[in-house]
Amino acid sequence: MSETIMGVKSPKAYAHFAGFNYLLIFILAIFANFFVLSKLMVSGDAAATAANIAANESQYRLAIAAFFIVLVCDVFIAWSLYLILKKTDPNLSLLAALFRLTYTVAQIGVLLNLVNALEFVGVAETPGALAAISQAAWPYYFLTAHNTGFTLTLIFFGLHLLLLGHLIVRSSFLPSLIGILVMVAGTGYIIDGFDEILGLGYGGIPNAGLYVVILPALLGEGALMLWLLIRGLNREKWLAA
Repeated sequence: MSETIMGVKSPKAYAHFAGFNYLLIFILAIFANFFVLSKLMVSGDAAATAANIAANESQYRLAIAAFFIVLVCDVFIAWSLYLILKKTDPNLSLLAALFRLTYTVAQIGVLLNLVNALEFVGVAETPGALAAISQAAWPYYFLTAHNTGFTLTLIFFGLHLLLLGHLIVRSSFLPSLIGILVMVAGTGYIIDGFDEILGLGYGGIPNAGLYVVILPALLGEGALMLWLLIRGLNREKWLAA
């Protein structure tokens, strides 16, 4: 006798669906962050940043669109992982999904900073006027606000990963090692967010963010993405849970 979820007999379909959306997030987020925004924003130079956005407006708009698609993927992942992991603990699985959804909704407000920056990029083409100089600072401000807001909202995402990793460790149908790596990644996001709030700057430790956030996230979320995308889960153990 087999059990179904929402009419689908194999829970692997949900696992693969989550993995596919994770892959989309990796591709789109890397494109938007590293191939667009990081190249347009000039640290400490508001006028140059505004000029870069004005000169590359189509790419900038594509990055915004990519970020919004990422948020749609996050909703799909929250839904599919909830359906899979509620077999382990329905209450914790729901809470994990709610933390991810809270992060997703908060990110909408954060992304509006990127949209607002477009209202002021044209002033970079009229240098010399005092009003233009002051307005040219707004795109830089909005991009900075986006970066800060992104870091802070990841506290909720980190809590989601802590619960998600705990559920994976407890489950019998997903590898415990991946669960541990996911929890480490979640801890890194939380530390990074509160470091930003408290203004600690990691105590001046060079490249601390690389070891606290980036590498754990690549290992933990990357391993989860690949496992869900390629292996899915152990259907027999899931049905028996």
